Amino acid sequence: MENANLQDETRHKLIEAAGEVFAEAGYQNATVREICARAGANVAAVNYHFGDKLGLYTELLKTAAGAGEVPAIEHTLRAPTPEEALRRFLHAMFQQMTRADRPSWYMKVMAHEIAQPTEALPAVVKHVIKPKAQVLCSIVGRLIGRPAMDPKTRRCAHSIIGQVMHYKHARPVIALLWPDFKSTPIEEVADHVTEFSLEALKGIRLKARQAVARKTAAARKRRSK
Repeated sequence: MENANLQDETRHKLIEAAGEVFAEAGYQNATVREICARAGANVAAVNYHFGDKLGLYTELLKTAAGAGEVPAIEHTLRAPTPEEALRRFLHAMFQQMTRADRPSWYMKVMAHEIAQPTEALPAVVKHVIKPKAQVLCSIVGRLIGRPAMDPKTRRCAHSIIGQVMHYKHARPVIALLWPDFKSTPIEEVADHVTEFSLEALKGIRLKARQAVARKTAAARKRRSK
């Protein structure tokens, strides 16, 4: 048991050290030697725990993208209505995004990866981002009356996530445009994005119904001639 705890501690130290190094240098310029030096571990520890540098980086990206948060996001599907499901989903996203215990390197590492994608990105998308996207598409599909994987549903889901990402990645700009924003409770921001999105989705569903009604009326008119 003691040996297992020691291995877990070494693994955790390697991830934390790797986060700092990858955030500073990016994947290509980061070295296993530097990571192990900061973690106080033997160079062979990376191969033992992660296989190689790419394996360590992939695990780090999963952590940065919120691999452990997927169950909490999926739980939102249990809400009694799709409106409540969307509210819970967005609140969970904002709360996870602003966790006080989240190291500063999280966003920097993800920013590096988005700017210069590596071989690790497909695995992160498959195991972390895609499950969250599927949950959101399922909720949005119910709200606009379309299948979860319908192109319209997906575009709406991307628009909603775009709002969340704006508040995440544009913080320095928002702080300059709106200095008082930093004192705004994150719950208030989540409520706004929820309300804004629900109104937009309601309009999309209404527009679709009106289009169907017009087609039905036109068809009846043709048959009556």
